Amino acid sequence: MQNIVLIRDPEHDKSFYPRFNLEDTSSFRDLDDHSKNVLKRLYYDYYFHRQDKLWRQNALKTLPALLNSSDMLACGEDLGLIPACVHPVMQELGLIGLRIQRMPSEPDLEFGIPSQYSYMTVCAPSCHDCSTLRAWWEEDEERRHRFFKSVIGSDDLPPSQCVPDLAHLIIRQHIESPSMWAIFPLQVRDTTCGFDDQDLLALKEEYMTRPATEETINDPTNPKHYWRYRVHVTMESLIKDKELKTTIKDLIQGSGRSYPHIGEAERQLSRETAALALGKQ
Repeated sequence: MQNIVLIRDPEHDKSFYPRFNLEDTSSFRDLDDHSKNVLKRLYYDYYFHRQDKLWRQNALKTLPALLNSSDMLACGEDLGLIPACVHPVMQELGLIGLRIQRMPSEPDLEFGIPSQYSYMTVCAPSCHDCSTLRAWWEEDEERRHRFFKSVIGSDDLPPSQCVPDLAHLIIRQHIESPSMWAIFPLQVRDTTCGFDDQDLLALKEEYMTRPATEETINDPTNPKHYWRYRVHVTMESLIKDKELKTTIKDLIQGSGRSYPHIGEAERQLSRETAALALGKQ
């Protein structure tokens, strides 16, 4: 099966289906240019156009039932290779999408632009199924250079590591985006559970001692690499880290995402202080 270009229909001997990623097979590479072009047209029609109506019909039949079964906010993972009907259907049903900066949904962009994300999205610099911000920065030098120039806006050579100042800038771009939610992966260990957010730990050099390549939570391409990561920092020590908490708090308040908003919180505090003062008289 590894190098087969077309798969025979088990019910019709004279019918065939193009296999997924057929261009990666040695059989395809051995074909003449005309045959390659014909197969590519069939492939893209089959996977991206011919089934579109069927997928849309099934989505509009099954998704409303799922959405109505719970009060939870539903998010559609609309990353990577998706049918053309996905975004229109999500918009029609009020489903929020996912935006990972290095995996933009726009075909003409190499990197997403957080300031241009729509409100109906969740944005993040990374997620559990890809490398962390630090790891990605170190593993792809060419993309790192392009990111530093096009997203950061600098013609200088980028640092070889995602230093805290750089992580702060990237996180701030996300937290100040119009997205409904800005989420940052942190996997912390305690005696009872683990939960995700390495990208926030990149805000402080003290927490960057572990090799970035070891921070990936899950690698879908590797069946032996799954959900075993545990960070080297305890939750208790993070709770006591006033510097990191202040940095994160300032990012949230500066973005206008804090609740209650700063002005409202200050007014409430003033009212409570005045009430206490009156009570003492």
